[in-house]
Amino acid sequence: MSYHVVHILTHGALLARERGFLVCRPPKDAADAVEKKLPLEDIRAVVIAARGVTLTSNAISGILEQDGLILHCDESYRPVGVTTPLPRIIDTRAYLNQAKQPRRLNERLWNRLLLGKTANQQAVLKQRDLFSAHLDRAMKEKEVDEGNCAKKYWQLYFPSIGWSATRRDRKLNTPPNRMLNYGYTVLAALCHRSLIVHGLSPLLGVGHVARYKADPLVYDLMEPYRPFVDCMLADFMQNEPEITEAAWCRKIGRELRERRVEKEPFSLKLLDAIDKSAATLTDCYSHLTPDPLWVPALN
Repeated sequence: MSYHVVHILTHGALLARERGFLVCRPPKDAADAVEKKLPLEDIRAVVIAARGVTLTSNAISGILEQDGLILHCDESYRPVGVTTPLPRIIDTRAYLNQAKQPRRLNERLWNRLLLGKTANQQAVLKQRDLFSAHLDRAMKEKEVDEGNCAKKYWQLYFPSIGWSATRRDRKLNTPPNRMLNYGYTVLAALCHRSLIVHGLSPLLGVGHVARYKADPLVYDLMEPYRPFVDCMLADFMQNEPEITEAAWCRKIGRELRERRVEKEPFSLKLLDAIDKSAATLTDCYSHLTPDPLWVPALN
C-alpha cells in the first residue's frame, strides 16, 4: 500500500468523498481545473494550505475513519489546528503503564530519543561538510545536554544554508524559522496520528511536560525526526530555484512521501518509520523497558 501526505494548495478547492476516494475539485475558473482523486485508505494526512477550501462532512469522516488526519493552515501557511481520529487503546497493559508515568523508564526513553536526535543533527552537519565536537562528546555521555547541543548545532547549521542567524527562535518571523515551523508542525501532526493509532496518550510525555494546548508525547516522539526537516530545508535553500512558502509546502509533501530511512535488513518510507517508532514505544510501555524503542538514523 502507498501512503501519502496530501497538500491542498489550490485556493477555493472542494474536497469530497466518492466510492472510497478523496476527490479534490478545483474552482471552474482555475487554470488547471482538473479533478484529482486518491483512495482514502492510502492517505495518512491532508494538509490544507490554501484559502477558501471546502470539506464535506463525508470527506472529513472518510479521512478519520482510515486513521488519517487533517492539518489546517492560515493564509500564511502557518498551521493553526488539527483534526484527528478518536484515540483508541490497542494494548491495555501499555496504556495503563504509561498512565502510571514510570519515572525511571521515562528518563531512559527520553535520553534515547535525544541520542537519536543528536546523532541525526550531526549527520545533517556532516552533509554540510561540518562537524561539532560538542555534539560528538554529548553522544558519549550518560545523559544528553539538549540545550547546549541545540545551541552549538544552530550556530553551525544556519550559516551553512546561507542565513546570518546563529540561533533558532520559533517566534521569529524570518524565512528559515517560518519554514522550519511549518515542517515541524506537519511532522508533529504525523507523530500525533501514529501515537493515537498505536494506543498511547499524546498528553503523557517522557521529557516534555504537559502545558496548555500541548501534547508532550508528540514533541518527544518527533525529536529524532526534526533533523530530517532540517536536512530538507538545507537541500531546499541550496537547490530550489523558487524559494517561496508554497514551494516549501510542496517540498515537504514530496519528501515525506518519498524519503526512505534504513532499518535493517530493509528500508522504510519516512511515514512508516514514524509509525514504527510509535509502535516500539508502545512495546516499551507494555514490557516496561526502553529496549524495543527504535528511532531512525539520517543517512
